[in-house]
Amino acid sequence: MSIPSPKAVIATAAILFVSACIISDVRTRRIPNALTGPAILIGLALNTACFGPSGALASLVGFALAIALMIAPFALGGIGGGDVKMMGAVGAFLGPALIMKSLLLGFILGGAFAVAHLIRISRLREKLAITWLMFHNAVMSRSLEPLQAPRDSPNAVALPYSVPLGIGTASVIAISVLAQR
Repeated sequence: MSIPSPKAVIATAAILFVSACIISDVRTRRIPNALTGPAILIGLALNTACFGPSGALASLVGFALAIALMIAPFALGGIGGGDVKMMGAVGAFLGPALIMKSLLLGFILGGAFAVAHLIRISRLREKLAITWLMFHNAVMSRSLEPLQAPRDSPNAVALPYSVPLGIGTASVIAISVLAQR
């Protein structure tokens, strides 16, 4: 029996963490700090233990990059704070290169999931018109305020965004593992 590589251990930990986040988000519509906080520290500790100072730096940069890229969608009301912290932890596990790919794929999948869901509930045209109006008002007023999604609107359509983000992360990890073979 062979000992798994450090990258395999880190990838496995990241997949287990993302899976736990998805389960929590789908069940409760929350990703608790008790899940994300320790995961950030574990990602940093694993990278430091396996790769020394360069691993620590990659972990910290991955964490910071994920948070920085998730702040705008969070501030505009498109995603929740748990999604931001989840991807921050994923950045701590995977570092900057893989977190960029994970976020890109996760955002693409999130858009596709949202469009499919809106088609399924016959609200795509309505939401496209509202989105167009939000962008028009933002341009005309030269303000980002019209882009903020109303958080407690009875007409809001909410999806657990951890699902596409998690699928994007798992896919990027799988592709990176296959590329190493």
